[in-house]
Amino acid sequence: MFDYIQNIRSHHTVPCTTDIFHTVMRSTIVGQTCAEIADCHEQLLRGEMSRDDFETKKSELKRRLPAFCFHAHFKNGRRLNAEAIASGLSILDIDHIKGSPDTFYEERVKGREKELSIVLAHKTPSGEGLRLVFIIPQGMGLVEAQQWLSKQIGLEAFDEACKDLARCSFAVPQEYVLFIDEEELFGAIEPIEAIGAIEPIETIDTTAPVPAKPLFVFDLCREQAGLKDVDINARGSRHNSLLAILSVGAARLLTEAEAMAVVEKRMPDFYKEPDCRQLIHDFYAKYHDDSKIMSATVQRINARAEQLAQQQVKDEKAHDDESDDEAETAETATPANPTNAETAIPPIPGLKQSLTGVPEQMRMPALCALLPMAAAYADDVTFRYCDGREQRLGLMSIVVGEQASGKSVCKDIIDLWRQPMDEDDEQGRRKEDEWKKKRKNRRANEKLDPEPEVLIRDVPITISCSTLLKRLKNAQGHTLYSFCSELDTLRKTNGAGSWSSKYDIYRLAFDHDEWGQDYNSDQAESGMVSVGYNWTILGTYGALRKCFKGENIENGLSSRVIVSEMPDSAFAPMPTFQDRKDRDTQAILDAVGTLRAKHGYVDTPRLRRAIAQWVEDKRQQALQRIDRVMDTYRRRAAVIGMRCGVVACLLSGEKETKHVIDFALMMAEYVLQEQCRLFGDVLRKQYAADADDTRRNSKNRAVFDRLADTFTSHDILALKTDITDSTARNIIRRWHEAGWVVPVPRQKGEKSRKYKKTKAQPSQCRSVAPSHL
Repeated sequence: MFDYIQNIRSHHTVPCTTDIFHTVMRSTIVGQTCAEIADCHEQLLRGEMSRDDFETKKSELKRRLPAFCFHAHFKNGRRLNAEAIASGLSILDIDHIKGSPDTFYEERVKGREKELSIVLAHKTPSGEGLRLVFIIPQGMGLVEAQQWLSKQIGLEAFDEACKDLARCSFAVPQEYVLFIDEEELFGAIEPIEAIGAIEPIETIDTTAPVPAKPLFVFDLCREQAGLKDVDINARGSRHNSLLAILSVGAARLLTEAEAMAVVEKRMPDFYKEPDCRQLIHDFYAKYHDDSKIMSATVQRINARAEQLAQQQVKDEKAHDDESDDEAETAETATPANPTNAETAIPPIPGLKQSLTGVPEQMRMPALCALLPMAAAYADDVTFRYCDGREQRLGLMSIVVGEQASGKSVCKDIIDLWRQPMDEDDEQGRRKEDEWKKKRKNRRANEKLDPEPEVLIRDVPITISCSTLLKRLKNAQGHTLYSFCSELDTLRKTNGAGSWSSKYDIYRLAFDHDEWGQDYNSDQAESGMVSVGYNWTILGTYGALRKCFKGENIENGLSSRVIVSEMPDSAFAPMPTFQDRKDRDTQAILDAVGTLRAKHGYVDTPRLRRAIAQWVEDKRQQALQRIDRVMDTYRRRAAVIGMRCGVVACLLSGEKETKHVIDFALMMAEYVLQEQCRLFGDVLRKQYAADADDTRRNSKNRAVFDRLADTFTSHDILALKTDITDSTARNIIRRWHEAGWVVPVPRQKGEKSRKYKKTKAQPSQCRSVAPSHL
């Protein structure tokens, strides 16, 4: 028995059956991906692509492919050597065959398959190699068997990396297969432990009763997709219905085998058709990735499904035992009804009442939008973080969603919270307006009083840098606050108020750091201030992508922002809101008064210990996964979680209750998940690009040193014979961007552009432009 995985990034394995094996090889993702690799190989043979570029592109494409773990079955469904049970099979990979892999197979292997115990032979995805899967001879180990087979076919060298049990082999189309013995591949080999015997392995059989939790997961995802009252078995729409259910979270919470079993129960007629099973398999092959962090919506579905499954077990036990006490428990327990899903947000005074009447799936975005406002009121509070340094409550939040996704619910709540701040600002704005009116109407020689230094805290997000500096100078130590309904409005604002001009200020605001400007003009504001500035912005995904490109992600702004997603509103029924009662409104105003009254240092030792443990646990997880993105975002997610916990502590009477601790940990986890999900891919690509630039630098610097002071692309081709002319021009372009070379004006009759080395050497340029070297 051997296993199958969705892709190389996944750690979840499924026992591979004959049906799964052939379905994978016939799948669209395998066929298209291998066709793209073959096209790149043709470009390599024609000289249109360098070997380095081909290897890079090939590696990138192969990561899309599902794979088979021929060496082992994994008893807990996780691809780890520690949990591997040897299958009795081994792999011999023969790479970079001179000539055709088909010819190599014909000359050295064909006709000897039974003699060599070969059960599968196929070309590799690159089109340049051959993979032989064979039964390990009695008494031999994995590596010893590979050495034996290589000698039998007269092979001098082979891929010696295939020596661990967790090694996997990328799937290929059926036309790549040169030989297969299905009876031996799937039936003859019994799984064996490396040491000792094993217990029988449990697999999910679609004919067996389906456990409760997968069914609840399916039903909750159906409701989340807006299909609660829709006939998902109706012809003409069932394909799209299943696709929607898988997309909103079912494929993230269920294995492929569990999904098959549940669909057979919930959509029996559709399941009988091959198209249904192919749809499920293709979806998992293309989109399923266990390494990605679950979204908040998927987490809530998972938690609720677990709760409902546990409750069902209790109810069944109560029914079977026919005990009076247990029967009473069963009657009073929460019914297993997916429509009654409760939010996991701990009940914090003021915050709880703010979410009254808000649909459950919108509560987390509304809470994230509110927290910077609440923290702005407690602007005279300091606390000690886990590292021993004192901090203040700087928070920034972006709520993102599609058009008409209900983001305005955030504005309604914030309008209520900022009423006291606006009432305070009104007097200051009136004084300022009166002074401006006097200045406008003054006589030629009339002396005007100095401009009043008024405290105005609620400022528009499009405020100019000069006015922002003035407001901060007059803030008297208070934190300013801005709310913006459209992130795109901010992005399109030109001049001093634009996003690109102010993102440095936003980064400094996170830690109340210093910022200023100095102009030799009375018309512009000059000075240095401590930046106390919290804000909340709503926006669409398009605006978020435009604002958070590579620079604003790599420079740390993305890790300082609470980012939250509105629920997917595509084809969903209209959400229903309820009116907020007067006592809830009063509780919110009381919460504002509580936060404004807090001053000085607040000690939170329990909160510090909880956050310290959380951030250490995430460090261990990131280390285990070798996930640099998670390791980067966990640090400030912990800071944000701690600050949210301090706000909750203040609202709870400065008591570190269990609700306060749970709230802080929930926010830290949520912030980490959302940052990794929305910004992780961009940051990961940036890390890969930096590593690629470093790799290119180490190879091309020696070429640079060997070139004459003036050279052309042909001189590079003479030193690097394995690249094309376009690659040489790209190398020169990177050198030019890094400041190593400058173009020489072309003289009459010259066919090739010349370049001249600058006085700055690579070692001098490294600190200036590291990403281009």
